[in-house]
Amino acid sequence: KVECVMAECVDNKQKKRTLRGPGYATPVDFWMPVKGGVGLHDADWRKEFGGDIYLKNGSHGCVNIPPEIMPIIYDEYEIGTPVIMFY
Repeated sequence: KVECVMAECVDNKQKKRTLRGPGYATPVDFWMPVKGGVGLHDADWRKEFGGDIYLKNGSHGCVNIPPEIMPIIYDEYEIGTPVIMFY
């Protein structure tokens, strides 16, 4: 069941960024925020993506993207590109 739909736009693009929050500091190669601290980024620490992994090993709210896919998204999406996320 979808609890929430968030529709925002990419509002920035950064390379080589450290994402920080309570209890973590995680370096990523590509970062595209869409609303404050929520955004799209590569996640080289994950072995799986999608399915029901969020039930046991979710994110802090971001969209974790495979490292081989994120450079393509980063290059193709411009600032202002709409992003729709389902929670």
